Amino acid sequence: MKYTKKKMIENNNNNNNNNNNKINNIKIISRKQIFSRIKKLIIIFIILTLLNSFINLIFEQINNALNDDGTNISKIQGLEKIKVQLTNESSHDVKINRKYCGKDECRFLLAYHPLEQESQANMHFESFVQIAQRLNRTIVLPNVGGSRMHVCLPFSFSFYYDVDGLQKIFPMAQFITQQDFMKWTKELDEKPDTYHANIIPREKPFVVEYEEPTIRTIKTLNNKECLNQFDLKLDSVTTKFKTIYLGVNVLYPPTKDNMKIENFMKSELQTNSKVLLMTHHLSTLLFADTIKFPVIPYSKKIIDIQQNITKKLGNYLAIHWRFEKGKPRLMTKCAKNLIDWIKDFSRDHKIDNINLATDYPLQGKAQSSSFFNIKEEHHQAMRMLNSTIKLNTWISLNALDDLKSDQDEKINKELKGSGIQGIFDKLVLINADWFVSGPIGCARIQSRYTRRIRYARDKLKNSGNDKIKNISTLWRSV
Repeated sequence: MKYTKKKMIENNNNNNNNNNNKINNIKIISRKQIFSRIKKLIIIFIILTLLNSFINLIFEQINNALNDDGTNISKIQGLEKIKVQLTNESSHDVKINRKYCGKDECRFLLAYHPLEQESQANMHFESFVQIAQRLNRTIVLPNVGGSRMHVCLPFSFSFYYDVDGLQKIFPMAQFITQQDFMKWTKELDEKPDTYHANIIPREKPFVVEYEEPTIRTIKTLNNKECLNQFDLKLDSVTTKFKTIYLGVNVLYPPTKDNMKIENFMKSELQTNSKVLLMTHHLSTLLFADTIKFPVIPYSKKIIDIQQNITKKLGNYLAIHWRFEKGKPRLMTKCAKNLIDWIKDFSRDHKIDNINLATDYPLQGKAQSSSFFNIKEEHHQAMRMLNSTIKLNTWISLNALDDLKSDQDEKINKELKGSGIQGIFDKLVLINADWFVSGPIGCARIQSRYTRRIRYARDKLKNSGNDKIKNISTLWRSV
């Protein structure tokens, strides 16, 4: 037993020595590994630093190259953004975006229903163009018809207006037709999100309210405003709604607050949503400088028709009688005064023809969508005028016959309304040798339509157009 115990002790001692040697060896190996790993980490750090510098250099060159196109990518930092950018290069939606807006990512402004009739809607839309420019968004050109702008209407923007002429007024703005905008929404895999902003007047300006849209609100936008024709993310959960209140007294007349309005609007309308839906209920201009811009020019087709007609009319007197707002009991007296005025005027001036533009229903329907209260006195006044004076109208001149279509009932319906016809009359009135309109009591005198005519005639006369003999005259009041 003693031997056995000694032997066991010796064996234990040997085992302990061996274990100590192993421990020493392990400690030696661990130090080598630590130094080796430190060297590797230093090398990796140097490589990553050089790689980061190289990427930043490339990124800076790309940024400088793109700055000429107005693209600002200075906020893109790090490898993750570059990875996303490289991934997007081959994505389907990027190709679609490049097809319709020329960029990897499109941002649109859709003013889906500019208010009021054509003359005022024309100016309102210029305000929306200014907003789009300030937000660096492409603006959608809404459809037209019946003297209105609205995405529900049947005709493209170019049916009324000259898109190239609009581009000359706003050379830095970007435009897309409603038809191409619709195609963009339908061809995307990831449908565009939306943000809705509404601008309305209020006594206290610069107030913003956020709304929780209801299912009814979304249904109205989709059905009544026809936004369901576009493939948009428009719902009560993801779409944000904002109402922006601007005091009327701040908007008009122009004041020192205009720059405040500008900055306020730019701030409140900033959003990352692909589509900014906009509407407003303002009766005045949104920006003071809008009045400096010429009206959106009309389509070359309408201009050609007007020029052919005015050439046939020769030296002509143009009468604008807007019955709306005139007092019915004065209508026959107004007609008699106009007849007497024309006779006196004709004795002193050589006139080849007389042209009448009016909101009176020349073919069964009022030529203004806001003129409803038509009475027998209006009919009596027109019968008196027609029986005494030889008058030309757009109907008697067959002015719009070239636009008629046996296949398109929508166009024929348009030609019976106040849209194309109203634009044609406006152009004939603008280019007349002499222009006369109704006085107080006989006609609506606070008309933006008439105001635009006077402004355009004044501009033509000051530019040296000898055909323009006067700016505007009122026949004798009752």
